[in-house]
Amino acid sequence: MITLITATGGRPQQFNLCKHFMQRQTYTGEVLWIIVDDVIPLSTNSVDDTFREGWEIVKISPLPQWRTGQNTQARNLIAGMNVLTSNYKKEDIEAVFIIEDDDWYRENYLERMVHHMRDYNIAGEKNCIYYNVHYRRYVRHDNVLHSSLFQTAFVWDMIPDFVKICTNPSKVATFYIDVQLWHEAKNKNLFNDNNLGVGIKGMPGRFGIGAGHTKWPQMREDINLVFLTSIIGSDAQLYAGFDSGVRLQQHASFSQRRL
Repeated sequence: MITLITATGGRPQQFNLCKHFMQRQTYTGEVLWIIVDDVIPLSTNSVDDTFREGWEIVKISPLPQWRTGQNTQARNLIAGMNVLTSNYKKEDIEAVFIIEDDDWYRENYLERMVHHMRDYNIAGEKNCIYYNVHYRRYVRHDNVLHSSLFQTAFVWDMIPDFVKICTNPSKVATFYIDVQLWHEAKNKNLFNDNNLGVGIKGMPGRFGIGAGHTKWPQMREDINLVFLTSIIGSDAQLYAGFDSGVRLQQHASFSQRRL
């Protein structure tokens, strides 16, 4: 069995897409999906035990619930880890995946990640693409020493390291869980595999953390979704309605003046 842990709350549009991406996964093994939703009303009720054959769904709602301006990611991930370690056995869990609610996942993401795990303690794809759907801008990250958290899987024995990082009072540690986790890890596999995931930024609602959610200077424009389509195909249209209309109108006006 593999375990997926998703921290979410107050982001129904993001979670509905996450649900869609998990629903279509080609992985055929048993899956435990722990969903941590810390906003009331819950936006995760659409996923229950009938979600997929072979998938066990566990949902928890930590208190106090999230309030504007807070970063509860670390707390919620720890809550998910506690459910896992309290109710399941090490020998039953092949790998632990962090599935983030606002990112894009290819249909064979889980299948390929399990393949890349093999005998490693941690595995993930490097050179991640970050794409801001609000501004329609993208960048390929130069992360060659770690994988972004949403593209990372690790073994049970790394859970204590994960929890330790999440409980570190330093903002650097809790905002960059992935960097710290990969730094601590031994026997790791960083690979490239046709962009198994894309870090999606700029979705509406509860603001995300990390690089790419604002106008990162390194980002390049993709006004007509040409680049995004080249990476994720027709799924690019799932994000077509999340752009900044004002920004696109300004771009169109500028283009007309140049003609």
